[in-house]
Amino acid sequence: MTASIIRVLDENTANKIAAGEVVERPASVVKELVENALDAYSHAIEVTIADGGVSFIRVIDDGVGMNRADAELAILRHATSKISTADDLFSVHSLGFRGEALPSIASVSRFSLTTRPHDAELATYVEVAGGVVIDAREAGGGVGTVVTVADLFYNTPARRKFLKAPATESGHIHDILGKLALSHPDVAFRLVNNDRLVLATPGSGGLLAAMASLYGPKVTGELLPVSHEEEGLVVGGYVAKPTLLKSSRLWQTFIVNGRVVASRLIAKALDNAYHSLLPKSGHPLAVLTIVLPAETVDVNVHPQKSEIKFGDDNKIFKAVYRAVSAALAAAQPEQAAASPAAAWPRGMQQQENFGNQYGHGQQQYAPRPSAPEYASAWRETPLPFTAAREAIRQEEAMAGIEINGDFAAETAEEEPVAGMSLAPLGQVADCYIVARGEDGLYIIDQHAAHERILYERLGAASGRIPVQTLLVPVFIDLDPREAMLVGEHSEVFRDLGFSLEQVGPAAFRLTEMPADVPPGEARDFLHDILVLLDGRAAPSAAELRHACLQTAACRAAVKAGDRLSMRQIQALLQELAATSLPYTCPHGRPAIVRFSAADLAKLFKRT
Repeated sequence: MTASIIRVLDENTANKIAAGEVVERPASVVKELVENALDAYSHAIEVTIADGGVSFIRVIDDGVGMNRADAELAILRHATSKISTADDLFSVHSLGFRGEALPSIASVSRFSLTTRPHDAELATYVEVAGGVVIDAREAGGGVGTVVTVADLFYNTPARRKFLKAPATESGHIHDILGKLALSHPDVAFRLVNNDRLVLATPGSGGLLAAMASLYGPKVTGELLPVSHEEEGLVVGGYVAKPTLLKSSRLWQTFIVNGRVVASRLIAKALDNAYHSLLPKSGHPLAVLTIVLPAETVDVNVHPQKSEIKFGDDNKIFKAVYRAVSAALAAAQPEQAAASPAAAWPRGMQQQENFGNQYGHGQQQYAPRPSAPEYASAWRETPLPFTAAREAIRQEEAMAGIEINGDFAAETAEEEPVAGMSLAPLGQVADCYIVARGEDGLYIIDQHAAHERILYERLGAASGRIPVQTLLVPVFIDLDPREAMLVGEHSEVFRDLGFSLEQVGPAAFRLTEMPADVPPGEARDFLHDILVLLDGRAAPSAAELRHACLQTAACRAAVKAGDRLSMRQIQALLQELAATSLPYTCPHGRPAIVRFSAADLAKLFKRT
């Protein structure tokens, strides 16, 4: 007879396994504890963390609290006050209901709980270490609950080594707490990170007030209200105008029956509603609330309850699409109502709006005392290229240059470009340069080519990226989480060419930035770097520098629509020929396309 190989796991091991599903990182702990506090009808919740939540997390609420019997039961697995039978799973109204959070957290940390209901004179204190109850007694304490979690994953080192840097873990906590604050604007939230207040919402009940606390008051001026109801389903919230773009979906919050969820279905409906109003690389800021009967949605499909399943996906998709489309249509100018895509000023970029608000729209920056090696050889003016466009056109007009259609047919003396032996012929559609080479016809994307030139020029400098000193400082308002990242990575920003001085809780004065980047793009450029630092990719110093150089080159390069003179085209081609990889931009997109004589013969059916 063979020995039995099946065994029942002990309670502590089972709790650690459950912790692997429920407690992924410190942010998961905060989410579970705050949701418990919300279910306890709290009006104010304060979260304090240290070292990204790994060494210390404390959540204080003013909810109903628990008596001693309930406090001792709460740390047992599958003990819950939210449901009684399996049938209750189909009509869950609370945020937590499985009864796994507290025992799972307590099994992988040093855990303590102090709680007191309003009708008790004394509070109850329970201490647990690694899933083992150390102490349970009466203690002093206010009405509500205080949960402290220290040394997270101290007894599961394999889990702990996979955590990211403290700044990254802090960022995740900030994200989750911000979204919970948006889902419950009637609750006042506070987040204290390493003894510094980084998030605070008023708890006044207004969603717009909560959004202003998280994103800044200027963002609220770019929001459109959403209000739509059909067949027992209500969609509300706010979406941003198409002129306010974000580079990721971190700025989108979807709330279903008071629960923050991740939903590709809702995200797709949101994208479809914006349709052609956004470039491919942009995402709108949005906070959408959806209220529908509890029995038509299943919240029990994910261990962390972050994803849900709708009974009728098509109904949800249509409702969200119609709600957002109606909000956008209501804000369209009357004269453009017949053409939604034309209703928004496509040439107006977010950074220009920001600069105009502070009077920094078309400002100049200080000319450099002497032309360093990285100064552009073909740009003969210290003004940003966009501001010099009119001067170029005037120069062409004075020279008697004729423009036939979209082709710049300037008759200049043709000089072959060094390296690639290209003779410039002109410009098509203010975007593409046409040149003749010994082996065929060349078409060059002026933006991609200039990107490659600037990328290699900036990257050739060792140490700090070459900078420009701004004649007039640029004042930038960041949201609390972005301000926290700037403070924690001050040396990184300096090496990347930024000189930032904090002049308010989330306001900064920018006095230096990477060379050749227009000051009007400072806000968006900073945001691009903050996205890289938010921990999603956890870039190394080399990767971050490479990405920053890519972004700097892209923002400083000439754009499609910038008309160039033949002298500028020739200088650009000469500089491109001197680069190490002239055929692609730093992002890998083609910069040059060649048509040989044989290719042209095929196009004209001569073969």
